[in-house]
Amino acid sequence: MMKYINSVANSTTGLPVQNASVQVNIQGGAAATLYADDGVTTIANPLTTDANGQYAFKAADGTYQLIISGNNIATQTINNVLLVDALPADLPTSLPATSGKLWNNGGALSVS
Repeated sequence: MMKYINSVANSTTGLPVQNASVQVNIQGGAAATLYADDGVTTIANPLTTDANGQYAFKAADGTYQLIISGNNIATQTINNVLLVDALPADLPTSLPATSGKLWNNGGALSVS
């Protein structure tokens, strides 16, 4: 189970977007089960951003889709959000030559 933290900002002004809706789906499927802690306390899905435009959740390892919407913002869909507790030992540690490959970018999972 991994914690995911991010924020929503207005693309024109850069100011945080309060009360935006963040729907978290299992990639290609239904709404994901979200937690406030390590799999004990479930939280609402969709989430709502706070006064700083931030949102956070914990979810089981897997690939997710985020759909962000709200008043006065264009709906955005972010696909292939990968949550993993630990990076696999066999991931390359340098940028792969081809695009779309996972790699260990200094301890963070990245896609080339």
